[in-house]
Amino acid sequence: MNSYYLGITGPWWLTVLLILIAVTFSIFSYRTTVPPISSARKIVLIALRSVGLSLLLFILFEPILTIIRGTQEPPKLAVLLDNSLSVSQSDALGDRKIIFRKAIENSNFLSFDKDKLKTTLFSSDIYSPEEFTFKEINFNGQMTDIAKALKWVSSIAEKENIQAVLLITDGAFNTGNNPIYDAEFFGKPVFTIGIGDSSEPRDVSLQSIITNENIYINNPVPVNINVKVSGYNEGVLTLKLLDNGVQIAEQKFSVNPDRKSFTAVFEYSPKQEGIRKLTASISSLKNEITTKNNSANEFVNVLKNKRKIAIFAGSINPDFSFVKNSFLSEKGVEIVSFIQKKGSEFYDRQPSEADLKDAEMLVLIGFPITETPPNVMQIIKKELERGKPLLFVASQYLDYNKLKAIEDYLPFTTISSKPQEFLAVPDVKPEYASNPLLRVTGKDSDIDLWNQLPPVFRTETFVKVKPESEIVSGLKVNNAPLKEPLILTRSFGNKKTIAFLCYGLFRWKLLGYASEVSKGRTETPDLFDIIMANSRKWLSTPQDNKQVIIRTTKKLYTNNETVEFIGQIYDAAYTPIENANVQVKVAGGNQERDLTLTSIGNGRYTGKLEGLPESDYFFTGNAEINSRRIGSDKGRFNVGQIALEFQDLRMNSSLLRTISERTGGKFYLTNDATSFLNDLEKLRNFAPKSVTIRNESALWNYPLLLIISILCFAIEWFLRKRAGML
Repeated sequence: MNSYYLGITGPWWLTVLLILIAVTFSIFSYRTTVPPISSARKIVLIALRSVGLSLLLFILFEPILTIIRGTQEPPKLAVLLDNSLSVSQSDALGDRKIIFRKAIENSNFLSFDKDKLKTTLFSSDIYSPEEFTFKEINFNGQMTDIAKALKWVSSIAEKENIQAVLLITDGAFNTGNNPIYDAEFFGKPVFTIGIGDSSEPRDVSLQSIITNENIYINNPVPVNINVKVSGYNEGVLTLKLLDNGVQIAEQKFSVNPDRKSFTAVFEYSPKQEGIRKLTASISSLKNEITTKNNSANEFVNVLKNKRKIAIFAGSINPDFSFVKNSFLSEKGVEIVSFIQKKGSEFYDRQPSEADLKDAEMLVLIGFPITETPPNVMQIIKKELERGKPLLFVASQYLDYNKLKAIEDYLPFTTISSKPQEFLAVPDVKPEYASNPLLRVTGKDSDIDLWNQLPPVFRTETFVKVKPESEIVSGLKVNNAPLKEPLILTRSFGNKKTIAFLCYGLFRWKLLGYASEVSKGRTETPDLFDIIMANSRKWLSTPQDNKQVIIRTTKKLYTNNETVEFIGQIYDAAYTPIENANVQVKVAGGNQERDLTLTSIGNGRYTGKLEGLPESDYFFTGNAEINSRRIGSDKGRFNVGQIALEFQDLRMNSSLLRTISERTGGKFYLTNDATSFLNDLEKLRNFAPKSVTIRNESALWNYPLLLIISILCFAIEWFLRKRAGML
């Protein structure tokens, strides 16, 4: 049913009155004519003038035509099809690709009209073809993010009138949030069809390699390798560790019914500096479901030597002691301490340029204070100008005015500060999880560990985060997040800084780790030592005063994943250059590729490569301006099948059942999916939705009305001219 309304900006009575006056004026104008004309011609001339004047008056009142239409929008079914690698495997039930196709056929959702169906493929990304066919499915997704697919459906549900979801997957998600919460938030029935066998497959898989990202020549470090075995009660496994493809160690394990997981610890003592590729490889057992998860890679950066660290503290305090002891836990680290007394003096000796000359890292803990001599701050500033990294920890009595002397090297600028203190806990967002300071196991669950830390102290200090800085953690007070950072990092040019805008960090060790250990939970990670070690490693990685810095966003890429390069280009004074010509040459996999990076402002450049086959790759980047060479950089990365999709090859039936039960849907095995359409039709909410569409047209803005008015006047003038009228 359609409704039409015509509105104007003034009262209708005034519009009608003016139109009547215009018509009356037209009649009066042609009451007597010279020369006299026929009555018929007089009527035509009166009509033309009346229409022309009436249209002009009508336009002046800005008429708007409103059309209201009511329609019925049919309900839509959103179908989410898992397009990841794990669905392409074979298990005890047979080839999953065949089972997947059978699930589609049995569910018979393709019998729906096109306007009632929204079919989407998902893995780590979302792809929604205009018209789905079986050719669209290639099962090459390197990760499975069910939550992302459900969020996408939720975002379009209102617009598309999606009233139910059919999810066909093995349920083995390995990235993103737990999909149960996103399914509940969606609020519509989610039907699930499980693909694969829910029992443990016969498989040996490497779960992870854990080691230091930055290590030193001839300094042994542990390499932890986690192995999972399922479906076997006996057998012997050989685990090998390779350095750049050369075997350096080997261990053997015996499989028995009581031992399904192993953790091997190798000692790795590098002999050469540079980026080294560590590969863990384990032998296979008979009739494994796949051997693609029997190896894993990790890159480490081997540095020449260790670091001498200079620590400045505004007073003797627990943070100073705990940070110092944490740094000393690494063999060979040398600490030089400068602790200020009351007044301008220091314990032991006053700091001098000679003391800091050999220091390769500076640490400020509650420093400077009000009594700190200006010349000491100038000494520190000179060392920072030379590119030395800085670790900054706040305190209650920190003098932020004196801190302005080195503010150019901090990741923030101070807006205001008061010594009033309060307790705050870390608030680590998912987008911060990839920061190297937060690495514990390398999994997404690391975030939960950091967010459960005891509270630390913070003053009422407000800062502005610099554009080139990165937030590592926000903060919460009484479980309410604040828009202020707790931990920041900055890497700009050849200068690197970490800032803890809090103090009482020792509480993370005493109230966190030590408290858990006292309760017998010895497996609890020591997050204080971990973040200190990660900070030291990150700051110790030298920038070598490079004017050209080119790197990839990751070291390990999956098949079909886009490799992204990021560059930073500076002149000799470390001023960003925005118009440089940056060329990257990539070699590996029996091919060479060239790439030109594009400027995105402030000396930053970016570029992407697609379609690289599995291989190790080396790249060299060169930058020049006006044919003058600025500098170069090089690195390496790997493209291969990361074993995430092969680490858990069971159908997660419990997850799929839970999703369906909590949302009012139903879980099916492939053979049971024939009843899906009947169950869908029984849903009360799977019905057409009444939609009201309102369209408004501004008639006064249409040129047609003005054209008709002018045309009327033109015809009137023409007829008057033909009749010889004045």
